[in-house]
Amino acid sequence: MPKVLTYLRYLSDYLKHGDFISVLAAFKYILTGTSHKKDRIITTSIGMFFCRKNTNDFQFANYYYEWGVKKFILDHLSEFDVFIDGGACIGEYSILLSKKNIRCFAFEPVRSNFKALLKNLKLNKVEKEVVACPFGLSDSNSTVNFDYNPVNTGASHIADRLNPEGLLSELRTFDSLLPGLNIFPEDRILFKLDVEGMETNAIEGSAGFIKSHPNLMFILEHKHSGQGRIRKALNEKAGFKYGIVDEFNFYARKVNNINESEKV
Repeated sequence: MPKVLTYLRYLSDYLKHGDFISVLAAFKYILTGTSHKKDRIITTSIGMFFCRKNTNDFQFANYYYEWGVKKFILDHLSEFDVFIDGGACIGEYSILLSKKNIRCFAFEPVRSNFKALLKNLKLNKVEKEVVACPFGLSDSNSTVNFDYNPVNTGASHIADRLNPEGLLSELRTFDSLLPGLNIFPEDRILFKLDVEGMETNAIEGSAGFIKSHPNLMFILEHKHSGQGRIRKALNEKAGFKYGIVDEFNFYARKVNNINESEKV
Protein backbone atom coordinates (compact mmCIF):
# COMPACT_ATOMS: atom_id res chain seq x y z
CA MET A 1 0.00 0.00 0.00
CA PRO A 2 2.74 2.59 0.77
CA LYS A 3 4.27 1.99 -2.71
CA VAL A 4 0.87 2.43 -4.37
CA LEU A 5 0.42 5.74 -2.54
CA THR A 6 3.90 6.86 -3.63
CA TYR A 7 3.18 6.04 -7.27
CA LEU A 8 -0.14 7.88 -7.11
CA ARG A 9 1.62 10.96 -5.73
CA TYR A 10 4.20 10.79 -8.53
CA LEU A 11 1.39 10.43 -11.05
CA SER A 12 -0.49 13.45 -9.67
CA ASP A 13 2.56 15.71 -10.05
CA TYR A 14 3.30 14.56 -13.60
CA LEU A 15 -0.33 14.99 -14.66
CA LYS A 16 -0.58 18.39 -12.94
CA HIS A 17 2.05 19.64 -15.39
CA GLY A 18 0.88 17.63 -18.40
CA ASP A 19 4.01 15.46 -18.41
CA PHE A 20 2.65 12.27 -19.95
CA ILE A 21 6.11 11.23 -21.16
CA SER A 22 7.29 10.87 -17.56
CA VAL A 23 4.22 8.77 -16.78
CA LEU A 24 5.15 6.42 -19.63
CA ALA A 25 8.82 6.49 -18.61
CA ALA A 26 7.86 5.49 -15.06
CA PHE A 27 5.89 2.48 -16.29
CA LYS A 28 8.75 1.58 -18.63
CA TYR A 29 11.24 1.69 -15.78
CA ILE A 30 9.04 -0.47 -13.53
CA LEU A 31 8.58 -3.07 -16.27
CA THR A 32 11.98 -3.09 -18.00
CA GLY A 33 14.47 -1.18 -15.82
CA THR A 34 15.11 1.28 -18.68
CA SER A 35 14.09 4.90 -19.20
CA HIS A 36 13.24 7.44 -21.93
CA LYS A 37 15.57 7.59 -24.94
CA LYS A 38 16.01 11.34 -25.45
CA ASP A 39 17.20 14.25 -23.31
CA ARG A 40 14.32 16.52 -22.38
CA ILE A 41 13.28 19.33 -20.06
CA ILE A 42 10.31 18.80 -17.75
CA THR A 43 8.37 20.95 -15.31
CA THR A 44 7.34 19.70 -11.88
CA SER A 45 6.01 21.43 -8.78
CA ILE A 46 9.66 22.06 -7.78
CA GLY A 47 10.65 23.73 -11.05
CA MET A 48 12.22 22.98 -14.41
CA PHE A 49 14.66 20.10 -14.84
CA PHE A 50 16.97 18.82 -17.54
CA CYS A 51 16.37 15.07 -17.65
CA ARG A 52 19.15 13.06 -19.24
CA LYS A 53 18.19 10.24 -21.58
CA ASN A 54 18.22 6.73 -20.15
CA THR A 55 18.20 8.01 -16.55
CA ASN A 56 15.80 8.37 -13.63
CA ASP A 57 16.23 12.16 -13.50
CA PHE A 58 12.51 12.54 -14.17
CA GLN A 59 11.83 10.67 -10.90
CA PHE A 60 14.26 12.73 -8.80
CA ALA A 61 12.66 15.93 -10.15
CA ASN A 62 9.18 14.89 -9.02
CA TYR A 63 7.86 16.92 -6.07
CA TYR A 64 6.88 13.71 -4.24
CA TYR A 65 10.19 11.89 -4.65
CA GLU A 66 11.41 11.10 -1.11
CA TRP A 67 8.24 12.74 0.13
CA GLY A 68 8.85 11.79 3.76
CA VAL A 69 12.11 13.75 3.74
CA LYS A 70 10.65 16.72 1.85
CA LYS A 71 7.63 16.89 4.16
CA PHE A 72 9.88 16.85 7.23
CA ILE A 73 12.00 19.66 5.80
CA LEU A 74 9.00 21.77 4.83
CA ASP A 75 7.39 21.21 8.24
CA HIS A 76 10.59 22.54 9.89
CA LEU A 77 11.27 25.31 7.38
CA SER A 78 11.06 28.08 9.98
CA GLU A 79 13.83 26.45 12.04
CA PHE A 80 16.75 26.92 9.63
CA ASP A 81 18.13 29.47 7.18
CA VAL A 82 21.03 27.44 5.70
CA PHE A 83 20.65 24.11 3.89
CA ILE A 84 23.61 21.85 3.08
CA ASP A 85 22.99 18.94 0.72
CA GLY A 86 25.68 16.26 0.85
CA GLY A 87 24.91 14.11 -2.19
CA ALA A 88 22.83 16.60 -4.18
CA CYS A 89 22.50 14.60 -7.43
CA ILE A 90 20.52 16.88 -9.82
CA GLY A 91 19.86 19.55 -7.18
CA GLU A 92 16.14 19.14 -6.51
CA TYR A 93 16.34 19.93 -2.78
CA SER A 94 18.45 23.05 -3.24
CA ILE A 95 16.15 24.31 -6.00
CA LEU A 96 13.08 23.75 -3.84
CA LEU A 97 14.57 25.48 -0.79
CA SER A 98 16.41 28.33 -2.53
CA LYS A 99 13.03 29.45 -3.84
CA LYS A 100 11.96 29.72 -0.19
CA ASN A 101 14.83 32.11 0.62
CA ILE A 102 17.07 29.47 2.19
CA ARG A 103 20.84 29.71 1.55
CA CYS A 104 21.81 26.43 -0.11
CA PHE A 105 25.05 24.52 -0.59
CA ALA A 106 24.98 21.51 -2.92
CA PHE A 107 27.79 18.91 -3.01
CA GLU A 108 27.86 16.35 -5.82
CA PRO A 109 30.96 14.31 -6.78
CA VAL A 110 29.69 12.56 -9.95
CA ARG A 111 30.63 14.80 -12.86
CA SER A 112 27.63 14.10 -15.08
CA ASN A 113 25.29 14.65 -12.14
CA PHE A 114 27.07 17.90 -11.32
CA LYS A 115 26.68 19.14 -14.89
CA ALA A 116 22.97 18.35 -14.74
CA LEU A 117 22.75 20.14 -11.37
CA LEU A 118 24.31 23.29 -12.87
CA LYS A 119 21.88 23.18 -15.81
CA ASN A 120 18.96 22.85 -13.42
CA LEU A 121 20.10 25.79 -11.31
CA LYS A 122 20.19 27.93 -14.45
CA LEU A 123 16.81 26.67 -15.67
CA ASN A 124 15.32 27.78 -12.35
CA LYS A 125 17.34 31.02 -12.20
CA VAL A 126 18.79 30.18 -8.78
CA GLU A 127 22.45 29.73 -9.73
CA LYS A 128 23.33 32.78 -7.63
CA GLU A 129 21.38 31.49 -4.62
CA VAL A 130 22.94 28.01 -4.55
CA VAL A 131 26.65 27.34 -4.00
CA ALA A 132 27.37 24.22 -6.06
CA CYS A 133 30.54 22.23 -5.29
CA PRO A 134 31.85 19.32 -7.45
CA PHE A 135 33.00 17.28 -4.46
CA GLY A 136 31.85 14.40 -2.34
CA LEU A 137 32.13 14.77 1.42
CA SER A 138 34.45 12.41 3.30
CA ASP A 139 37.09 12.20 6.03
CA SER A 140 40.03 13.10 3.78
CA ASN A 141 40.82 15.04 0.63
CA SER A 142 41.37 12.51 -2.16
CA THR A 143 40.52 11.35 -5.67
CA VAL A 144 38.53 8.12 -5.87
CA ASN A 145 37.05 5.78 -8.43
CA PHE A 146 33.24 5.75 -8.59
CA ASP A 147 30.97 2.99 -9.82
CA TYR A 148 28.50 5.00 -11.91
CA ASN A 149 24.93 3.76 -12.23
CA PRO A 150 23.87 5.10 -15.66
CA VAL A 151 20.13 4.81 -14.97
CA ASN A 152 19.70 5.34 -11.22
CA THR A 153 22.42 8.00 -11.13
CA GLY A 154 21.74 8.87 -7.49
CA ALA A 155 22.92 5.38 -6.50
CA SER A 156 26.48 5.85 -7.81
CA HIS A 157 29.06 5.08 -5.13
CA ILE A 158 32.76 4.66 -4.45
CA ALA A 159 34.07 1.52 -6.12
CA ASP A 160 35.17 -1.35 -3.88
CA ARG A 161 38.14 -1.92 -6.20
CA LEU A 162 39.72 -0.11 -9.16
CA ASN A 163 37.16 -0.10 -11.94
CA PRO A 164 38.50 0.74 -15.42
CA GLU A 165 34.97 1.76 -16.45
CA GLY A 166 34.43 3.88 -13.35
CA LEU A 167 34.69 7.64 -12.98
CA LEU A 168 37.22 9.63 -11.01
CA SER A 169 35.68 11.97 -8.45
CA GLU A 170 37.03 14.38 -5.88
CA LEU A 171 36.37 14.00 -2.15
CA ARG A 172 36.86 16.77 0.41
CA THR A 173 36.37 17.16 4.13
CA PHE A 174 33.66 19.67 4.93
CA ASP A 175 36.00 21.26 7.46
CA SER A 176 38.55 22.01 4.71
CA LEU A 177 35.87 23.75 2.61
CA LEU A 178 34.16 25.61 5.43
CA PRO A 179 36.39 28.74 5.48
CA GLY A 180 35.28 29.64 1.94
CA LEU A 181 31.56 29.04 2.42
CA ASN A 182 30.60 32.00 4.65
CA ILE A 183 28.63 29.82 7.04
CA PHE A 184 28.66 31.39 10.48
CA PRO A 185 28.24 29.97 14.03
CA GLU A 186 25.00 31.90 14.49
CA ASP A 187 23.41 30.37 11.35
CA ARG A 188 20.61 27.85 11.80
CA ILE A 189 21.67 24.90 9.66
CA LEU A 190 19.99 21.82 8.19
CA PHE A 191 22.56 19.34 6.85
CA LYS A 192 21.22 16.49 4.69
CA LEU A 193 23.57 13.55 4.19
CA ASP A 194 22.69 10.88 1.64
CA VAL A 195 26.06 9.66 0.38
CA GLU A 196 25.57 5.96 -0.32
CA GLY A 197 27.33 4.50 2.71
CA MET A 198 29.84 7.33 3.27
CA GLU A 199 27.79 9.04 5.99
CA THR A 200 30.21 8.29 8.84
CA ASN A 201 33.17 9.41 6.72
CA ALA A 202 31.42 12.70 5.96
CA ILE A 203 30.73 13.18 9.68
CA GLU A 204 34.39 12.60 10.55
CA GLY A 205 35.36 15.21 7.98
CA SER A 206 32.90 17.67 9.55
CA ALA A 207 34.07 17.31 13.17
CA GLY A 208 35.23 20.90 13.57
CA PHE A 209 32.08 22.24 11.95
CA ILE A 210 29.86 20.15 14.22
CA LYS A 211 31.65 21.34 17.35
CA SER A 212 31.60 25.03 16.39
CA HIS A 213 28.01 25.39 15.14
CA PRO A 214 25.33 25.11 17.84
CA ASN A 215 22.19 25.50 15.71
CA LEU A 216 22.58 22.32 13.70
CA MET A 217 20.29 19.51 12.59
CA PHE A 218 21.15 16.57 10.33
CA ILE A 219 18.90 14.43 8.17
CA LEU A 220 20.77 11.19 7.51
CA GLU A 221 20.03 8.23 5.30
CA HIS A 222 20.93 5.05 7.20
CA LYS A 223 20.12 2.42 4.57
CA HIS A 224 23.78 1.64 3.79
CA SER A 225 25.73 2.85 6.83
CA GLY A 226 23.35 1.71 9.57
CA GLN A 227 21.81 4.02 12.13
CA GLY A 228 23.98 2.70 14.97
CA ARG A 229 27.26 3.52 13.24
CA ILE A 230 26.06 6.99 12.29
CA ARG A 231 24.86 7.77 15.82
CA LYS A 232 28.19 6.60 17.26
CA ALA A 233 30.09 8.92 14.92
CA LEU A 234 27.87 11.86 15.83
CA ASN A 235 27.94 11.15 19.58
CA GLU A 236 31.72 11.38 19.53
CA LYS A 237 31.43 14.97 18.27
CA ALA A 238 28.52 16.43 20.28
CA GLY A 239 25.29 15.64 22.08
CA PHE A 240 22.32 14.98 19.80
CA LYS A 241 18.60 14.34 20.06
CA TYR A 242 17.35 11.77 17.53
CA GLY A 243 14.07 11.05 15.79
CA ILE A 244 12.54 9.32 12.76
CA VAL A 245 12.02 11.04 9.40
CA ASP A 246 10.93 8.03 7.33
CA GLU A 247 11.88 4.38 6.87
CA PHE A 248 15.34 5.23 5.47
CA ASN A 249 16.16 8.51 7.21
CA PHE A 250 16.43 9.90 10.73
CA TYR A 251 17.23 13.30 12.14
CA ALA A 252 19.85 14.35 14.67
CA ARG A 253 19.47 17.74 16.36
CA LYS A 254 22.51 19.05 18.21
CA VAL A 255 21.75 19.84 21.86
CA ASN A 256 25.21 20.52 23.32
CA ASN A 257 28.95 20.04 22.88
CA ILE A 258 30.46 16.80 24.11
CA ASN A 259 32.42 18.47 26.91
CA GLU A 260 29.24 19.94 28.42
CA SER A 261 27.59 16.64 29.33
CA GLU A 262 27.78 12.91 28.86
CA LYS A 263 27.32 11.45 25.43
CA VAL A 264 23.69 11.09 24.37
